[in-house]
Amino acid sequence: MGDLVIDIAQPYADWPDIQSRIEPAVQAALTEVDSPNEGELSVVLSDDAQVQQLNRDYRHKDTPTNVLSFPMTPDTGLMGDVVFARQTIAREATAQGKDFADHFVHLLIHGVLHLQGFDHQTDADADDMEAREVRALARLSIDNPYMGFKR
Repeated sequence: MGDLVIDIAQPYADWPDIQSRIEPAVQAALTEVDSPNEGELSVVLSDDAQVQQLNRDYRHKDTPTNVLSFPMTPDTGLMGDVVFARQTIAREATAQGKDFADHFVHLLIHGVLHLQGFDHQTDADADDMEAREVRALARLSIDNPYMGFKR
């Protein structure tokens, strides 16, 4: 294959202009896990209502969340889908004193790592995933988002 294709859908119009940040963030995440930069990734810039419905349908949690990742079968060349809830991300960024775009980039890296098989079900897995996120963010000159936060 050799090329990474990123499809961006924006069903919810009220998003800031962050599309230029998407490809560098995905590349940083894939570099961090030594994954080939190839295949197809879908990024969906949505809202709380759609993400809440997806969260309810697929995770049985009737609440919005910041990001959901839906991996595809590896043999297909499709990496998967990463879906974002704009209002939740904005609330979190404000509450944590973070720049919206930097927080979005962090969540995109987090979502791509999930598509690559990483999770945070155990403390050890969470530590590993967070370390990868921090290194990927550093490639983009974004500060460690976990400074001052305890799990």
